Amino acid sequence: AGVEDIVRFEVADMRTFRRDSQYGQLVTNPPYGERLLDVKTAEDLYKKLGVVFAPEEGYSYYIISPDDKFEQLFGSKADKTRKLYNGTLKCQLYMYYSGKRGY
Repeated sequence: AGVEDIVRFEVADMRTFRRDSQYGQLVTNPPYGERLLDVKTAEDLYKKLGVVFAPEEGYSYYIISPDDKFEQLFGSKADKTRKLYNGTLKCQLYMYYSGKRGY
């Protein structure tokens, strides 16, 4: 697609996430507790994501999850949500815009 100079794709442990530029958009599809992990471990992961992906001006986060409690576990209400399906599993795309976070 010719975007390799402006887009970075990687599989990484979220604990090693680093902001290495002034601006960024992170899109992630963490385990749900369906095929990978169990539900309790997935919920603990959502809590950690809320800490690691702390609001910072210039960075937006887009997270896919089927968990109706995601915003509560993450620690803040999304700026916007959109229903989508991952296969047959109903999910939400939680959108947190640059530097904003609320609940």
